[in-house]
Amino acid sequence: MTALAAKMIDVRKRILVVDDSLIMRQLVSEIVDSDPDLAVVGTAENGRVAIQKVRQLAPDAVLLDIDMPEMTGLETLRRLGLRSPCKVIILSSLVTNQDASERVEALRLGAAAVIGKPSGGVSLDLKQRRASEIVGVLRQVLALPAIADPAATPAIGAAADLTAGPIAELLFAGLDIAVLLFDHAGHLVRASEAARRVLHGCDLEPGRATIASICDTFNHTLASELWDVIGGHRAPPPQEIDFAMPDYSWIPLGRTILPVELPGQARGALLVLDDISEKRRLQALLNKTMSSAVAEAVMTASPTLGGELREVSVLFADIRGFTALATALGAHAVVDLLNEYFSYMTDVIVAEGGMVDKFMGDGLMALFGLPTGHGDDADRAVAAARKMQRALTLLSERQAGPPLRIGIGVCTGPVVAGQIGSPARLNYTVIGEAVNLASRLETATKLYGSQILICGETRSRLRRPVPARQIDRVTVAGMDTPTEVHEVFVHEPGPTAAGWLGAFDMGLKAYLSGEVRAALDHLMRAATANSEDTTTRVLAQRCRRLALLKPGEWAGHWSLDER
Repeated sequence: MTALAAKMIDVRKRILVVDDSLIMRQLVSEIVDSDPDLAVVGTAENGRVAIQKVRQLAPDAVLLDIDMPEMTGLETLRRLGLRSPCKVIILSSLVTNQDASERVEALRLGAAAVIGKPSGGVSLDLKQRRASEIVGVLRQVLALPAIADPAATPAIGAAADLTAGPIAELLFAGLDIAVLLFDHAGHLVRASEAARRVLHGCDLEPGRATIASICDTFNHTLASELWDVIGGHRAPPPQEIDFAMPDYSWIPLGRTILPVELPGQARGALLVLDDISEKRRLQALLNKTMSSAVAEAVMTASPTLGGELREVSVLFADIRGFTALATALGAHAVVDLLNEYFSYMTDVIVAEGGMVDKFMGDGLMALFGLPTGHGDDADRAVAAARKMQRALTLLSERQAGPPLRIGIGVCTGPVVAGQIGSPARLNYTVIGEAVNLASRLETATKLYGSQILICGETRSRLRRPVPARQIDRVTVAGMDTPTEVHEVFVHEPGPTAAGWLGAFDMGLKAYLSGEVRAALDHLMRAATANSEDTTTRVLAQRCRRLALLKPGEWAGHWSLDER
């Protein structure tokens, strides 16, 4: 829908949401759209895009994140003040006394208000703690009443004749969305050309088609909403729906219903349907898998088969039990789930300075340290892994069925990076031992019952403390030197875990040195203190096998290829 058309058929206040976090943009947009007097007309991931969209969409207000890369919220606010009369509300985590200068500067530059938001890439309590404040401040800044009167929803005036004239021609012929106009009796008055394409197979002949005939195939909720609006009720907020076609197939559509006053008639309804098919949404998702810096480096790279040796941290993540989940959900729901899952994971990875190298079915591979290193890429990779696990909590709240579980492996080391492939098709990626080991560690999370496993090199590169423990020393196929395996905890184990973790550490040391009987004693004490620790049971079982070996046969490391 074009900005001009949206303004003509929507009387709600128009809001632009600007934040470099996809999760935050999504949640804030849902909060704003929950108010029937407000509508999110667009989102932007940085200041430059925000300035462009303000010119294109002419929003009434902008919700602007203050802390963004490339162009800060303050710089964006400064430039908007010179170009647009729209109200700007700052969403910021910088609201403490220490950062009061940022808040004062925002107000000096013309911000209408500064609202605090939870910090971090994943905010589990945004809706509960900030929803009412965001909507309340918006309504105050835009001079809306504190409590909306349901009977006060204005309809599109009769002066804008939607049955004929230039406005009608723009709506019904010039737009690439489906627009259908119904009169007070539910008869179809006009339908756009796009409506005939989107609702192919439906009878859209004006005067003959009705709400009942168009919505008679499992679209009864849509019919009820149209009749409610015609009857004088408030228009429902825009919503994504699955529209049942006459051939019993389903198409995903964005639905908007607005009241209209037809010349010489009672109140009617305008139905706007926007095609949001899986292909378009998946394409939009894939276009956002890299940060702007990474995308620019890849686009400007020389299209050759050459490469360079780089130190990077490689992250692999995979959904557990996905085959069974896919069978239970069905193809359509699986694509929806994967799209949203990859959106969340990509957001966390990019926020930590990483890039998504590729999606592989239900798994993904991410790189930290390319195209430029940050000096703390191992820390960034581990931080991303922990936040990815936490993001599943938020995602599970939005999804029906059992919560998702993922395993993550991280390895740091030298790799060959560059445009790899054929002259006709290249892919910016990496190859090397670190890639292989990261993949194997991700798979090993199933064996050890862990959420995150990292190699010894990654552990030694960490500058910031993380809750972790060494759980093994292993080799994999094609790797001559054994590596330590460390489990990173998503949450701090807490003081009550000190007992069983201490017993486990003593058992691990004895196990690696070949003192299997002593190791088994310590591990059994750890298992008694924490019966849910799978790693303890795995090592205890190995000690029983090692007790059968002859002296000198135990090399002090386990092969992950051995079953």
